Amino acid sequence: MNNCTQCKSSFQVTEQDKKYYKRIDAPDPDLCPQCRQNRRASWRNEWELYHRKCDLTGKQIVSIYSPDKPFPVYSQKAFWGDDWDALDFGRDFDFSRPFFDQFSELINVTPRLAIVNKQAENSDYCNFSCNNKNCYLTFGCHYEEDCYYGRYSTKNQNCLDYFWLYGSELCYECSYSRRCYKSVYLDHCEDCNECYFSVDLKSCKHCIFSSSLRNKEYYILNEPHTKEEYFKKLEQFSFHGYKRFKEAKTFFMNDFRKRFPFRDVYQVNCENCEGGSHENSKNLIYSFDCTDCEDCSYGFQMDQTYNSMDTMCMGYDKCEWCYEAIGINGGFNILCSESSWHCADIMYCSLCFECKNCFGCVGLKHKTYCIFNKQYSKKDYEEIVGKIISHMKEGNEYGQFFPIEISPFAYNETVAINDFPLTRDQALLNNWKWKDDDDMQSYKGPLYEIPDTIQDVDDDILKKILVCEVTKKPYKVIPQEFKFYRELGVPVPHLSPNQRHFDRIQLRNPHILHDRKCDKCKKDIKAHYSSDRPEQVYCEECYLKEVY
Repeated sequence: MNNCTQCKSSFQVTEQDKKYYKRIDAPDPDLCPQCRQNRRASWRNEWELYHRKCDLTGKQIVSIYSPDKPFPVYSQKAFWGDDWDALDFGRDFDFSRPFFDQFSELINVTPRLAIVNKQAENSDYCNFSCNNKNCYLTFGCHYEEDCYYGRYSTKNQNCLDYFWLYGSELCYECSYSRRCYKSVYLDHCEDCNECYFSVDLKSCKHCIFSSSLRNKEYYILNEPHTKEEYFKKLEQFSFHGYKRFKEAKTFFMNDFRKRFPFRDVYQVNCENCEGGSHENSKNLIYSFDCTDCEDCSYGFQMDQTYNSMDTMCMGYDKCEWCYEAIGINGGFNILCSESSWHCADIMYCSLCFECKNCFGCVGLKHKTYCIFNKQYSKKDYEEIVGKIISHMKEGNEYGQFFPIEISPFAYNETVAINDFPLTRDQALLNNWKWKDDDDMQSYKGPLYEIPDTIQDVDDDILKKILVCEVTKKPYKVIPQEFKFYRELGVPVPHLSPNQRHFDRIQLRNPHILHDRKCDKCKKDIKAHYSSDRPEQVYCEECYLKEVY
């Protein structure tokens, strides 16, 4: 067993792990899998957007980098244009100094892409996304239309406040679900129509507060009803009123979860996979939220990723042989790199696109054989890289991802704050950056008290400032969003988009496995849920017997 140098917990390095480290010539890690994930996640800001000027054109832009960042930030058009070259910021490697100190200096002078939003149409406020149309504040979403406040989703239409949703339409507050229509608060559901506040439904219609049903219609709390009874009770629930809707949400997030058994982990068409929320995958070790992946370990939020270890937010285009990487799309043989698309054989690179054989580079496009943004011949590149790797090994740097301390973001700007929440004082104690929120100090206009039912809310709300009930921060409702609430018949939320996302991921299965016993047959299992959680948790065999 090894001891994590950050959290001090013990963790195991398996023989299979050691084979992978030997292949990439890297030492055993000194951080546990969770702390390694935390380190990677601290380099990814998805949703904190700022207004600032493009440092090349002077035009006003939207960016994931606040105006106080030390490096230049370029708009999409400027970054991809021919008016600048990242090689202009190249420098020699200094073998008398640590690698990460020099890489931090390169980051702080090289222009960065304001936002990663490829081929967008009327979707300026989206990040780590591509091919979206008429979308607003969606992050990690692709090929979507008329969608708002979504995360990690694909091919949806007219959906709002969702997480890991696929091929759905008119869905609100749905997570880990596929091909659903006109539904509200679904979790791990497939091919469902007009269902509310339910978990693990498949091919169901008109179900409310139900779990683990197959091919059912007109069910409430897993009890069958006639069509007339169902719609009468649906009307009595009054989901269009905020007070009743909030009561339903509270019930769904708490008491409802004690009534029905839950699966130990959710997997569909998987073989030899550890972890949950997997689909069409094989040979995964301690991984979560993976689709079409194979032979990976310690991975999170991955698509089409193979033979990789310690990776996060990967795929949509095939990724293979990646180690300690985050935000890679279409990559081969990537080591310790972040937010780089369609690259091969790169190491320690940040925001590089369509590059090959690059080491320690930032912001490059269509380059090969570069070190610290400086061009070399193939022969010189290979010779110098070998010397740098030896130098990094002496300083215990090689095989380590970029330190949190040199991240271009404050800790609370990144996705790390979701899975590894810290207070300001805790972050600063670790010498990690923190961005204080001054949004509440500025006057935004007259406040607005939201009527209870959606029918009583008029268009005047679009001109008003709303205040989040939890954080007390201001937020607004956009016209497309208001139209959605009216069409679906749900009340205007009293929480800001960020708080709604935070509540949503509280329902998400944690990215950790616990040793516990099946509540039915008492055999030992590994489950998302710890033994002190309120849910009844069944092993796969017992759960399937219960469902079928």
